[in-house]
Amino acid sequence: MEPLAPIHVLEPAADPHAALDAGDAALVEIDAAIALVLSGAARRVRLTSLPFVESIAPIGLARARSAGVAFTFERAERVGVATVTLGPIEPHPAGA
Repeated sequence: MEPLAPIHVLEPAADPHAALDAGDAALVEIDAAIALVLSGAARRVRLTSLPFVESIAPIGLARARSAGVAFTFERAERVGVATVTLGPIEPHPAGA
């Protein structure tokens, strides 16, 4: 008889994003911020100290731009700390 593979279960108090790859979790946060801006619930959304946001920033930028939402990436003086600001909705250029 072969031994059973271990089963890893998240504790009830564990962060729901723990099962996701950190980059995927950061992208989910960016997508949610874009949705908040587009819905009018927020003019701008700032995401601070989001782990691994640098690795997915180009994808977040592309998604924000395609939705017509401004995207700003700021690095702080502390290593590993970055802020992404989404919004406001960008005005369409005349004739576009």
